[in-house]
Amino acid sequence: MATPPNFFVEPPYILSIPTLVDVEHCIVGLALRFVLLGRINAARDFLDLYYSRPVLQNLEATGPRALTPYWHATEYPTNLPAFMKTDDYFEDYMDSKTQEGIQWPVYVPQEKRTEDEAGIDAILSPEHSRPGYYTTLAPRSALEIAIDLAEKRGNDPINDEKVQEILGVIVKRFSPHYTWRDLNLIDSPRCAPLFMSGALARAFNATDQQLDSHAKKLREASQQRYWQGFSPSLPDTIPELLQECSIASVDKSDDHWVEMDEEKPMSLYKPPANEEDISNLEKRLDTILPEDFKAFLRVSNGFGGIWNGYFPGPPLHSTEKIDWINPGEYELTFDQLTLPYEVMTHKNIETGKEDFIGSPVFEGVIEIASYDIDSVWLIPPPLMQKMRDHYKKLYDMADDHGKRTIERSVDDFAGSWEQWEKLEWGCVYWAAGGSAQLDSFKSFKAWLADSAYCAKTRGGDI
Repeated sequence: MATPPNFFVEPPYILSIPTLVDVEHCIVGLALRFVLLGRINAARDFLDLYYSRPVLQNLEATGPRALTPYWHATEYPTNLPAFMKTDDYFEDYMDSKTQEGIQWPVYVPQEKRTEDEAGIDAILSPEHSRPGYYTTLAPRSALEIAIDLAEKRGNDPINDEKVQEILGVIVKRFSPHYTWRDLNLIDSPRCAPLFMSGALARAFNATDQQLDSHAKKLREASQQRYWQGFSPSLPDTIPELLQECSIASVDKSDDHWVEMDEEKPMSLYKPPANEEDISNLEKRLDTILPEDFKAFLRVSNGFGGIWNGYFPGPPLHSTEKIDWINPGEYELTFDQLTLPYEVMTHKNIETGKEDFIGSPVFEGVIEIASYDIDSVWLIPPPLMQKMRDHYKKLYDMADDHGKRTIERSVDDFAGSWEQWEKLEWGCVYWAAGGSAQLDSFKSFKAWLADSAYCAKTRGGDI
């Protein structure tokens, strides 16, 4: 069987990732991918790269922790945090997986949850073949049962017929970009020896030489992006970014419109606003809007929902609908920078406990887009300054490692500390549906560029 297309992201993609948060996810994801394919040394190199700088987010539970059995059987990454190299950490992980047992997909009836071949067939029944979570969780559960059965028969699981059959299922269901699905497969000590052997790579007919060559190119690109910044692949002007958003969104939204039984738009543009429209808006809001946002209105007075990789986001308002709102009633906090939890805590000398230093609550913001419970807001200069004061307070309380982490996050967000100090109007995308997420940007243009990047590069499955 041939190696599937898009088996890995390519170096140009890595170099063009706009934020370090996404770069960190990518690097950990590549470590997971190479572990699955049995190239443990390559995976170790990617984890060493991830921990070579102060990280902006703690991804321990969404990747590195699941790799513990692989390092325990070989060699730990040099830069892995010391506590993750201890016997206690390994034993705690193994105990948690033992207590967890077989993770039966919910669609398997209780009476069919038998740890034998009939149970495997129930897990992999074609009637339950579906995209999403179970594309990898189901084969992992089936593999765990098959490995146990092979060992009880005295067979080497690596060469067992049933195990090979399940690997074939993984090959057919393989999704090249969803690295969190790799975690579903990897997060099983029972399957670790199988993946370490390169059995899945052989099922793909991928050779060690091919994989090592990919690893070298991807590691070099990842290191360059991680340490030296990114190479933008998008246009720089507001009109060009809007065009990118419109083309990419219309191109990828077919399934959405079919499912919603609505007519697919051929463009996201609206007629442009004139100078009188903009002047009247500023008078009504009693403020001077940022130039990048006014440049948008001059091109399109409102704009359709931009594809975000999964579905269209909230459409941008016209001048008639743009207005101040006060989300403070929801007690939403303004997390401008991405920082790990430990950097946002401070030891209380009086109590000896760690106090979490919460971000300021949103007060008045300008709503420029909304749909249902998702919104895009312009953040006015006073609130941007309040945010800076908050992080400067954290910086003063932080140790050297915390200071480096904050400096790194500021550089990623604004380009430099000096540029961060000069920011006036910010922008926030509040996605309240599902797992609520708040993404902060240094300007409206930065939000638009991120939207164009997502529309252009991320998948289109519902």
